[in-house]
Amino acid sequence: MTIFTLHNARGMRVAIDAHDASVRAWWAPDRYGRLADVLGAAPPAARAPTIWQCAPPNDGHLLLRLMQDGLSVRLAYRLDDDGSLHLDCAATADAISRFALAAPRFNLQGHHASVGEHVLRLAADRYWPGGRTGDTPLDVAGSAFDFRQPAPLASRLAWPALVNLPGFGHDFYWTGSGQPREVARVVDPASGRVLRFSSTQDSCHLYSDARCFSLLAQGVQLQPGQVMRFQLAYRLGVQDLDAFDISEPVSMMSNK
Repeated sequence: MTIFTLHNARGMRVAIDAHDASVRAWWAPDRYGRLADVLGAAPPAARAPTIWQCAPPNDGHLLLRLMQDGLSVRLAYRLDDDGSLHLDCAATADAISRFALAAPRFNLQGHHASVGEHVLRLAADRYWPGGRTGDTPLDVAGSAFDFRQPAPLASRLAWPALVNLPGFGHDFYWTGSGQPREVARVVDPASGRVLRFSSTQDSCHLYSDARCFSLLAQGVQLQPGQVMRFQLAYRLGVQDLDAFDISEPVSMMSNK
């Protein structure tokens, strides 16, 4: 395993695995300046032969390239001093190909805490429920999937439609313009950390379990000769809970 680490002026460190281009660790301060790794542990996965190529990082930038079975991908990471980790991805293919990035799994309080009290705002007006067939996403209005007003993850998982699920595993959609736009924000009341997710895409996959959550860019399918490009950004900072306009109660037990 080859790990490259990006640094910024705020003391953040982001570790990226050159084998699969995934983010393995992200050390970030809380409201008191205490550093912690805010990535939840992901389940182990089988490792394929190394196919990504990269050079050591340069001034907060890391460039990786993938060439496999007619698929060519260029992925650039950049860590800015404002706490933003930018991903700029361009892909082309000689044959019909599908490509998806691995999503970092976050726990804004730390590895061993629950993410149930993490508060999510998501600017999506449609969603795709797991196990449903059809070709039209559903309206989020009036459902447990409406995060246009901020709400804790655990409170929504207590709704009848979700009470038997271990977490979220659903696709969400909004009207996109192809320009970078902040579409989601997650706050941990205990640490004060806030994650902002921006994308040029018009959808994402929300995953959560007891210990982590992720906001995943949708995979893309390329036709022969097609060039596809998209940009993502994860920005970590701190925020006062009262400024978040939370619409549902939040337990502060995790602070005790």
